[in-house]
Parts: sequence; structure tokens; C-alpha cells
Amino acid sequence: MFATPEKVTVIRRKRKIVVVGAGITGASIAWHLASHEFDVTLVEQKMPASGATGSAFGWLTGAVSDEAADALLRRAALTDWHRLEDKIPELQINWSGSLKYGAVSETCVEGESLLQQAEIASLEPALVNPPAHGRYAAKDGAIEATEATRVLVEKACEKGAVLQTETTVTSLCMSDGKVTGVLTSQGQLDADCVVLACGTGISALTAQTGTPVPVLSSPAILLRFTAPRCAVKTIISGDDIEVRHARNGDVVAAEDYPASGNVRETAMAAQTAVRSRLKGAESSSLIHYSTGERPVPQDGYPILGFIDESKSLYVASMHPAVTCAATIGRLVCEELSDGKYDAIPQHYRPSRFTTKP
Repeated sequence: MFATPEKVTVIRRKRKIVVVGAGITGASIAWHLASHEFDVTLVEQKMPASGATGSAFGWLTGAVSDEAADALLRRAALTDWHRLEDKIPELQINWSGSLKYGAVSETCVEGESLLQQAEIASLEPALVNPPAHGRYAAKDGAIEATEATRVLVEKACEKGAVLQTETTVTSLCMSDGKVTGVLTSQGQLDADCVVLACGTGISALTAQTGTPVPVLSSPAILLRFTAPRCAVKTIISGDDIEVRHARNGDVVAAEDYPASGNVRETAMAAQTAVRSRLKGAESSSLIHYSTGERPVPQDGYPILGFIDESKSLYVASMHPAVTCAATIGRLVCEELSDGKYDAIPQHYRPSRFTTKP
């Protein structure tokens, strides 16, 4: 008689992925990867959402022109956020719609409709002296970016991801032209692939490969006001104010960074605008403000893809990151799973920064 052969169980090793940066982009990537059986370590030099995400306005919008650099991502963004919210209800997205007015208020793009003054007054009764025209995007929403990032990180860790905070990535580890991990302030982390989602920190790290990816800094200001008698129903974006209601009842406002560098002066001007433009906000007071260094690719187009032929280093950077984060997480996960993802256009690839002869 022949002995019955023993059954052999083959245990497949999970691919090790190190994600650098725990802003909302890195958190989304980490969650998606951890949900697909990757061995994920998320590295953050401070705490989750402590960078640009912590000063993000949190506007989720898919209304964009065909010519926009990020049109492909923005058109998919709201669907991806709805998908993510179905899986993670704790994200608590407020699908309030958005109202835009100003110099180009009569030029609608896909997803927007043109409103007249009476319709605007009905939609947004908090506005003092509603504009003659405005563009309404009914499907837009808002998210508390800092809290959403923390929720995504928590859910990623529940799926097996490891979070390392207060850990600075000082350099890439390389062998024979391939990235094999990262060297950090806490020691070395080995990886089959490193994903850079660290915003303005991307340029310095990619420079070590000989193919620097230019990501610039675009500072912006986030402000919070108490306004208990003011009820903003939508996201309002005009030529004088950009505001929405936070989940806790505060009024949140966004401002561009002033050329003068006087942030306090800009904050006081924003308070004046909120008080004069919103009913019930006449006595609103500034709670606090913060400045975030938004990462913006030098040529304006999103950066998505492997930077090397060995597919050991991946870059993910774009603006607006909050709007696109859910889509970016999905795309990066699909590409790392399959090795290549043709849905990402060539003009989004980091290879465009390679010096041409």
C-alpha cells in the first residue's frame, strides 16, 4: 500500500507596504491596502492629520470643467466617498450641496445648475443680500477632514495596519536601484513597496532616486467662529466669503494665505466678512485659526504612479487632496494589487518629470 501524501498548506506572505504620511490621502491609502490583505505600516512624523489636512476646509466637490487638471479624479470623487461612507458610517459626511457666486457665477459645469436671486435666498436664507446669480451643486458635501483621517487610520489599524507616529522618514533604503524600505528616526522599516503620500515632503525623498518629483507648497488658512444663531445650510463659496457649518455648530471659513504674511489681519477681515454677510453671525467670534501647507504638483496635474521600473516606490500627490482622497486610495490599491492600472492617464504619471533628451 502507498502512504497517503500529507496535505501541504502554502501560506502566502503578505506584501509589505510602507505608507509615508498620515494625512487624509495616506490614511485612505492605508485603509484600502489593509482591506486587501497587504501588510501595511503607516508612518507619520507627528500625528495623523497634523499637516495640511488639519487645516483643510473639507469641501467634497465633483463639479469640475472638462479642462481641469484633476477632472478624472474629481468626477469619481463623490461616488468613492459615498462608497467609503457606506463601509465606514463614522465618517459622517454632510451632503449639503454647495453654492458658488462671484465673477463667473453664470458659467455652470457638469453637476451644477444656475440659480436666480430668489432661489438663492430660499436655498441659503442666512445670506445677507443674496447675489443676482449663483451656481448650485446639489451633490457636493463637506467632511471634517481631521476627524475623517483619524477614523480612517483607526479602521485601517483594525484591519491589521500598524501606525507609527512621531517618526520621521529621513531617507529611502535602496539596493541595486530598488527601494527596499525607509530609514526613520526610530530605525529601519523594510518594504516591498514604499508609498509616498507625505505632501511637500515628497520632493526631498524622491530626489534620492535621481528622479525628483516637484511638489510645491500652497499655504491656506482655516478659521473657526462661534455663531450659535447662524444656520448656514450649504457650502458657500463667493468672492467675499467661503464658509460652511461644522458638525459641532461652529462656522468654518477658508482664506488664501496673504501676500503680506499677516495672517492675523486676514483672520480679522474674515471675521468682519462673516459678521456682515451671514444673518445671525453679527456677534460671531474667532475661536482659532491655523495655516496648512497644501501640496500642489508643480505642473498642476495629480501625481500617481511608480517612480521606478522595479515598482518599489509609488508617489501619490494632488490638490485638492480631501476631495480626491477616497478615489486615490482606491486607485493606489488597485494598482499595487495588479501591478498596473490603465485607468490612470499617462499625464498623471511621475515619469513626466524625467529629464527628456
